[in-house]
Amino acid sequence: MARLKKLLPALWVAVLVAASTPGCAQKRYTQNVDCRSCHAPGKVAGARDFSPIYANAASHHLVGVKYPLGLQSNPNFNQPSVRGADIAFFDRNGNGRPDHDEVLLFGADGAVTVECASCHEPHGNSPAPANAHLRFDNVGSAVCATCHNL
Repeated sequence: MARLKKLLPALWVAVLVAASTPGCAQKRYTQNVDCRSCHAPGKVAGARDFSPIYANAASHHLVGVKYPLGLQSNPNFNQPSVRGADIAFFDRNGNGRPDHDEVLLFGADGAVTVECASCHEPHGNSPAPANAHLRFDNVGSAVCATCHNL
């Protein structure tokens, strides 16, 4: 268990490094691990239990929700600036790579979904540490307005 606890941050770093590599969309970049696989009672020693958050749907954004792209787009949603088969993201700095401070949508076969790591920086250096590891500061609902036309 201690070995897994030490290994998890390294795995996330590897995922983020792969994500910031040009062409990552063709490399099946998906979030295939639900945060609750570790952050639930009895899963990983020392990992915060997120069960109370998930039990109260009003306290967080839904996860696993398909994002409306292309023909399924919706005027209430902004379209990601970069799309691939397995990832879409809102490229805030225009470098064409998904960065730690950008909202990411994960998926497979052209469909993408909103996951925990879409808005939250998992196990890394969050640019907005006072805001539950959000990818960037949510002043004026900035994180929400990335996807939603408010």
